[in-house]
Amino acid sequence: MSVKTGDKVAVHYTGWLENGEKFDSSVDSGETFKFQVGAGMVIKGFEDAVIGMEVGEKKKFDVSPEEGYGEKDEKQVFEVEKKMFPEGAEIQPGIMFEMHSNEGHAIPVVVLEVKEDAVVLDANHPLCGQTLTFEIELMETGVEIPEHHHHHGGCCCGEEDEEETSSSCCSSKKGNCC
Repeated sequence: MSVKTGDKVAVHYTGWLENGEKFDSSVDSGETFKFQVGAGMVIKGFEDAVIGMEVGEKKKFDVSPEEGYGEKDEKQVFEVEKKMFPEGAEIQPGIMFEMHSNEGHAIPVVVLEVKEDAVVLDANHPLCGQTLTFEIELMETGVEIPEHHHHHGGCCCGEEDEEETSSSCCSSKKGNCC
């Protein structure tokens, strides 16, 4: 039976950037990735590729920024006062921190520039603006999905609310958003 909207599936996947660099893989972790098709848990291009697949089938495909994490939004690049960071925090370009919106939502941000009294942050998803290549294998359908199961498409799909960047900063977060 082929996958349709509403099905709960388990897949193995590997994702590559345009330059061929692998950015994520369930194969490497040894654990399948589980999600419900049509529930917005993954990026649209990934979800669309699973529809119609049969258990055991493999597929390789590209996902455009429009079907992935969106284009880079310059409104998501902003300055905050350096004093908003915890005392003694290592603040340098490339370090990831987590901000919290007024509603309590976690917003991962990356330091772009450190000025004398301010820090320039980028709240865009690290994969936005990029065409991604995925290889997936449908492992099973009808799986249980844990309540806490989140992944790259579910936590930040490139459509953050503009107002969320006017929140309080910041706790250090090493690694990536997902």
